[in-house]
Amino acid sequence: MYIPKIKYVYPEKTDEQIIHVNQTRKVKLNGSYYDALKKITFKIAQFFYRIVFYLVAVPLVKMRYHVKVEGRKEFNKHKKMLKKYGFITVSNHVFLWDFPTLCVCMKMGFPNVPAWGKIVSSKFGKVFSLAGVVPIPEDKSLFRNFYNFIDGVFKENKWVHIYPETGLWYYYVPIRPFKRGAAYFPCQYNKPIVPVGYSFRERKGISRLWNKKDPFVTAHIGEPIMPDLTLDKREAAEKLNKQVRDKIIEMVGIKSEEENERMMKELYTYENGHYYTEL
Repeated sequence: MYIPKIKYVYPEKTDEQIIHVNQTRKVKLNGSYYDALKKITFKIAQFFYRIVFYLVAVPLVKMRYHVKVEGRKEFNKHKKMLKKYGFITVSNHVFLWDFPTLCVCMKMGFPNVPAWGKIVSSKFGKVFSLAGVVPIPEDKSLFRNFYNFIDGVFKENKWVHIYPETGLWYYYVPIRPFKRGAAYFPCQYNKPIVPVGYSFRERKGISRLWNKKDPFVTAHIGEPIMPDLTLDKREAAEKLNKQVRDKIIEMVGIKSEEENERMMKELYTYENGHYYTEL
């Protein structure tokens, strides 16, 4: 297992961000915002955005991170079923380009991504929306608008991606605790979770001439895991969360939960107030 040598200081709470969002746009996440995501004009703009994405972002991802994919052959056996009935992917959130990397690896189009509501207020907010971000309001009185939209997404059997660690932490190898909500949706809608884990490789060769900082990336794709609906929803979500997290820990090459905790304690520095990217 390769541990990137880049030194970051991470927040003390495992779900906090190391990016700062400069809110340059006023966006209210009311019913009108989510209704706009369904309009034909938005869908047309999204279509052209995705053409540009495949022409530009896909080659850049491959060139910058030399992405390798493990587990795709086994995953491909399930693609027809997943495309028909819908599914959820979850992954660790460990580099800024992990979303385009996911699209490259899965080869199933673009998912809807429930995400930190603030990012659609940044200068790149429109790009995030076109990419598939579905913002989660911080104001609980607006949460019903988000839920109504995502409910429709699941009922239409679409692909949804969730970052259960919540915050983006650059090149952090251990797997952080998962929020229980990540497993709520599969239990609510009886959808499988496909675990995806990112690990890193040392950057070698000629690519070091133009980028000595970023490591190479390996994406590990697991087989679908169904929720246990013989349990009540809370117990089913807790069981599914553990199953998926344990699988990702295994796929990225960490031997056990104990080893994962040791790495978290011994390999990294934690302190609040450090931000490394502004959006």
